[in-house]
Amino acid sequence: MEQPTPLNLAAPEFVGGPWLNTPGNEPISLASRRGKVTIVHFWTYGCYNCQNNLPAYSRWHKQFAGKDVVIVGVHTPETPSERIDSNVVRHVKDFKIEYPVLVDQSGTNWGRWQQRYWPTVYLIDRKGKVRFRWIGELNYGGKRGEARMAQLVENLLREPA
Repeated sequence: MEQPTPLNLAAPEFVGGPWLNTPGNEPISLASRRGKVTIVHFWTYGCYNCQNNLPAYSRWHKQFAGKDVVIVGVHTPETPSERIDSNVVRHVKDFKIEYPVLVDQSGTNWGRWQQRYWPTVYLIDRKGKVRFRWIGELNYGGKRGEARMAQLVENLLREPA
């Protein structure tokens, strides 16, 4: 499978909640992000591969601070304990995740995005189109996915809004 996978799809809007790490825990809409680049990653806290990607997202969060880029984690549970909101809140804190997280307990967003695997990362351009997808660990087996996706974010930032 080609990584990252080039796409050109309208990004499905986020639905539901709760939201963590937003002002007042208010929802973020992709429509409100038009003109900006958004990184969306689907994960669940008990997934080893998801945990291995978290440091990359943290580095991107710092690298792109002040550049009209936001990372949004969509936590979609796999196991019964991952369905408990307080467990998600605790793990977000324990993992020191500072960017917004949508708690997708019902899997509605998972379905809207036609998700199949944890972890999966999407890059959304300034016009609201999903342009790239990476399935799995970013840096597994020397694939350099973190650096490759960061370069694609930089490229998307240079495109007109």
